[in-house]
Amino acid sequence: MAEVHIEPDPEIPTLDRYVMSAGIDVAFVPQAGMVGTSLLCDGRELLGRRGGLTDYVGLGKTFGIPLLAPWANRLANPVQQFAGKSWTVAVGDVGVHPDEFSQPIHGLLAASDAWVVDEFSADAHTAQLIAHLDFNQDLHCFAGFPFEHRLTIVARLHENTLGIETIACATGSTQVPIAFGWHPYFSFPDTERRDWVIDTPFIELAELSDLKIPTGQVIEQPIAAGSLADRAFDDVYVNVPDGARARISGTETQISVRYVSGYSTAVVFAPLTADVICFEPMTAPTDPFSGKWPINVVEPGQEYRARFEIEVSRTS
Repeated sequence: MAEVHIEPDPEIPTLDRYVMSAGIDVAFVPQAGMVGTSLLCDGRELLGRRGGLTDYVGLGKTFGIPLLAPWANRLANPVQQFAGKSWTVAVGDVGVHPDEFSQPIHGLLAASDAWVVDEFSADAHTAQLIAHLDFNQDLHCFAGFPFEHRLTIVARLHENTLGIETIACATGSTQVPIAFGWHPYFSFPDTERRDWVIDTPFIELAELSDLKIPTGQVIEQPIAAGSLADRAFDDVYVNVPDGARARISGTETQISVRYVSGYSTAVVFAPLTADVICFEPMTAPTDPFSGKWPINVVEPGQEYRARFEIEVSRTS
């Protein structure tokens, strides 16, 4: 039976953790960017926690299942332009975090406390958490993306599947470019990395510069299925079809990420410096406002919906 409950987060006691239990247990902290902080199967944590909630709140270092918004991944230049509007995103500005090359990365809402919980409920089969954030001039970071919109997240747990739907509604008088994404970190702490097996459907690889910015060129280069072992990834795949599914398996558990709808880009990230792998659903490629890629736009009063699912199953 599905259950929900609220408990103080042990890392930062002033924040409430919203826990949904069904076939698996999932926790979110809306007051810290609506980040997913835990994914338990049979008591085993399947999320890469890195520095945990403390580093996320204090330093903006991602972990768990963080939302990257209003744009995801890297921006090549401080000055951005779209649809006749120009604005500046500079490292050091409110909400802006640098990558290893001092480029802005992962949007403006890391650990934001502006989320409002609208619903937290459960019935016999499903647990659900709904929250929203109004991205407007009341936010200190608005200058870094001057497009008024409301983000709504619907996290729904049904048995062993967590579905996350993100809705962006243009609430101002101008259109809103869509470039958000999610960055789930997965890990099997009871399985050696050499025994992790990956299987992905991604084919069209965006060529990247030395600064990990897409050049605009695309090559056909699927990822070979098999052991992760000493393979490292930090790659951007484009033209991902709705319904595409990527999998990572350990000795006892398999995790699949299904790109249900609205996510045409996938980032695969698996560094050699940490035993984590990420299949990241993205609504647009890296450096989305560069003009190298067509991106979706929401007209005033309209909305964009994107959904992905994380399914956990036992392999033994």
